[in-house]
Amino acid sequence: MCFAQGKGPAMWQFFADNPWVTVFAVITAGALLGMVRFGPVKLGAAGVLFVGLFVGALDPDIGPAVPAGVSALGLALYVYTVGLESGPAFFRELRGQLAVMAGAVVALALTAAVVGLVGHLGFGISGPFLAGGYAGIGTTTPGLAAAQAASDDPAQPAVGYAIGYPLAVVITIVFVAAIAARRTWRARRDPDSGLPSKLVTRTVQVTRDARWAEVPGVGGRRVLATEYRPAGGETIVAHTLDRLAPGDQVVLVGGEDDLQSAAAHLGVTATHDLLEDRHTVDYRRILLTDPALAGHTIAELGLEKRYGAVVSRVRRGDFDMLAHDDLVLQLDDRLRVVMPREQSTAVSAYLGDTETKVSEVNAVSLGLGLALGFLIGIPSLTLGSTTLALGTGAGPLVMGMILGWRRRTGPLVWTLPTRANLTLRQIGLLLFLAVVGLTSGYSFRQNAFSVFGLKLLAVLAIGAVVSYALMILVARLLGQSRERTMGLLSGYVGNPAILAYANGRATDSRVNAGYSTLFALAILVKIVCIQLIVGL
Repeated sequence: MCFAQGKGPAMWQFFADNPWVTVFAVITAGALLGMVRFGPVKLGAAGVLFVGLFVGALDPDIGPAVPAGVSALGLALYVYTVGLESGPAFFRELRGQLAVMAGAVVALALTAAVVGLVGHLGFGISGPFLAGGYAGIGTTTPGLAAAQAASDDPAQPAVGYAIGYPLAVVITIVFVAAIAARRTWRARRDPDSGLPSKLVTRTVQVTRDARWAEVPGVGGRRVLATEYRPAGGETIVAHTLDRLAPGDQVVLVGGEDDLQSAAAHLGVTATHDLLEDRHTVDYRRILLTDPALAGHTIAELGLEKRYGAVVSRVRRGDFDMLAHDDLVLQLDDRLRVVMPREQSTAVSAYLGDTETKVSEVNAVSLGLGLALGFLIGIPSLTLGSTTLALGTGAGPLVMGMILGWRRRTGPLVWTLPTRANLTLRQIGLLLFLAVVGLTSGYSFRQNAFSVFGLKLLAVLAIGAVVSYALMILVARLLGQSRERTMGLLSGYVGNPAILAYANGRATDSRVNAGYSTLFALAILVKIVCIQLIVGL
């Protein structure tokens, strides 16, 4: 065996002779590196890229031995699942945030011009290196794939990406921290979050006559009632409420501030919580796993008519949302249902509530969606020496956004269960980054640690500062709140680690809303700009 010789080159040859062992060893080591905290952030999946670069730099034979096509498959899985999740938010925010989206497009285009002109004319750096660096300061993995596809030497964009990526994370964190420190931020067009960042439940003792429709927060669907006990009566499910009288008790759900206002209007917080008495009314979280119900609204479930039940909140991933009739549901949602005790089993059976289906993937919808994504990525447009195409990076992303927005077509459900979506996304991203790192490592070794590497670093630092400052300026000019601006910048850069840091500095739903607004759009714009930069 080659290990018995105790020589370094023999070990490196083992990596070249056993590429699949190498790929998954890189994923393992990279995942461990991604768990290490560097100040306020972790590298996450990007740790796989840097370990891949290190291993690939050991020997020039390692990169060429990696199986072809693995990176394209990994990338397609990643961007398609991203599109399925981000599509609904993108189209929902399209009208209200159109000006912000247009401003972000302009900022990204100006950034591409700065990187291209300063790098090429000022430092003589070729287009592929600059395109990869532009993808790096935008932390866009699909952008790196687009740069590699448009370049004669795929290793050159990876060098730029590896230099720009950590630079982007550090500089963006500084910008987000600076925004969070501003307490006098005017937001003339974005005065409040519109949605509570955290839901709470409270039993209120009514002390005065009141109309339910006049309770603060009810009209804006920020407060809802789940259980109601009239004075001297039994607890019932609060389907519809009209007039409340002294002595009544009602269970309210909403944000903390909203519930305080509603409770003050009705009376006082009750000393006894109605939720503790489950003799007549029960409540529990039920998993939506019936594909026939996915893509329908809460109202279309017909729970009130069928079982006398109401939904109070929906948990999707890590977020709780206050339920309302127009909320569209998807597989793997956890519905908190309040219902007559005797209907508990029937409601669970109706919604599915089967854990084994959570990770199941509809092979028909997944295969057809990816096929359509690859198909729309084929057409190209030639402008001079530059060829523009959606390719394998943007094609599946665009199709995923459209199908995620549509949710279903007849009996075919396009969306995936949340857990299945995240699993496929992670597998795809890890495979892509591992292969890119391995195939580009030796070129990275030759170029990054040199005067050329310092020049590229300087260009990308200038581009990053200009880019992020432009995005913040756009948000300020358009009257966006401090919290939404943090989310917009996170989505503009497109890094979940930055979003996590922003959420740690401000507990507000506008942070996540801003991220969703620009995340997918920024990826598409970056891919176009990257192909133009390669033309240099």
